[in-house]
Amino acid sequence: MTKPPMIFIAFIVVIAIFATRQYFQQRRTNADNDAAPLRTLQVEVTAKREYLSPNRRSRQREQIPVEDKKYEGYFKPQNSGSELKLVLDEAAYHQLAKGQKGVLSVKGSRFVAFTAQDAP
Repeated sequence: MTKPPMIFIAFIVVIAIFATRQYFQQRRTNADNDAAPLRTLQVEVTAKREYLSPNRRSRQREQIPVEDKKYEGYFKPQNSGSELKLVLDEAAYHQLAKGQKGVLSVKGSRFVAFTAQDAP
């Protein structure tokens, strides 16, 4: 058998196509975020979530003592609009509290900062 099976070649081509598509989609998203103006919104923190990344099965997780975590924050604009889900860094995540109100700064779909308002 000197030639690889056609199904193997087709499988490799499909993987390459999907990987290329994902790469260009990420570049486009980053370019859109860089070009977007800085927006500030009056928001309320509706939820926050931290989870292990990459999401491994429990048997695999037992062997890895330290894993990276990802952090998300959910914000509801006080005026109107749909809830925003943003990826946060660890420091910003730990400063948030559910129900907290403040000013959210975003650039495209990228989190920039959250400034909490003092309670009256």
